[in-house]
Amino acid sequence: MRAFAAILAFCLLAGCASKPDYYISPTPVTIPKTATYWIDTFNVEVVGKNERFLPDEKVREQLHTDLIGRLSEDNRYASSKETADYLLDVNSVYTRRIQDTHGGLMSKIVADGTLLASVDYSYQVKVKKGGAEVLHFAQAREGLRPGGAVGQFQNMRSLAGALTNKGNSEVEEFYTSVLSRFISDDLRAIPSR
Repeated sequence: MRAFAAILAFCLLAGCASKPDYYISPTPVTIPKTATYWIDTFNVEVVGKNERFLPDEKVREQLHTDLIGRLSEDNRYASSKETADYLLDVNSVYTRRIQDTHGGLMSKIVADGTLLASVDYSYQVKVKKGGAEVLHFAQAREGLRPGGAVGQFQNMRSLAGALTNKGNSEVEEFYTSVLSRFISDDLRAIPSR
């Protein structure tokens, strides 16, 4: 029993000593809960081309606008770059997984391979203050599909688009309107003081 207690205590101490992935300094970084951000750079690489889906610039614009909206809802988006407590450099890759419908039953339903099966979204965010990087974090989210009540409605629309041979290009606006939630959640998870 004592051995088990010693191992448990060691594990707890080791867990308390570990640092989250987004720390880049030797000491933990804290950001005040009232700190504001400004998006200094926002780059999106779009992978997976098809003329039936949104143009690359529209994907970038919608992801950018949604992130600003989410930060504004939390009262965390500054009114200008000069008044912001921290600047953000966001680099992301938005990858469409377009269903390959060549062969099999699906080729009889959708002939040109235009079903958006899922999306991969990866990003790296650098948080800067006074021209120096304070911390950064990165995530890779793969095989994302609509979820929740609204997402189930989008899935039904995708199925209807497949059955009527119209595709599901309208589902892409659902993706671009929710993906920045991952970044805003990660910013909210930074320890505050």
